[in-house]
Amino acid sequence: MENDILKGIRDILKYELEPIKKQLQKNTIILEELKSKIDIVVEVQGSHIGQNEKEHIQIMKSLSEKVEVIELAVKDTSKDVKELKQKFEKVERVTIQNTYDVAYLKSVK
Repeated sequence: MENDILKGIRDILKYELEPIKKQLQKNTIILEELKSKIDIVVEVQGSHIGQNEKEHIQIMKSLSEKVEVIELAVKDTSKDVKELKQKFEKVERVTIQNTYDVAYLKSVK
């Protein structure tokens, strides 16, 4: 009788556990698919990181070269402005002197 009871309990458990086993198998398959997809994403991200680092280095190099060119242009322009300022000051002095000379010549007449 105990064997019959145990067999009955075993059969009930087997019957009740069968859907759980099937769901567990489905969940296992889903998890394996997700793991595969995650592995792919990790690989792609790793590739993108390397590519982004290379592009970042190229951009920084390009910007550095442009900054150097701009610095040289600013220095050259600054030099030109300084020279023009000096020439303007000379012209201004000569103009002032000419104004005095014209005023003197008019007064002498």
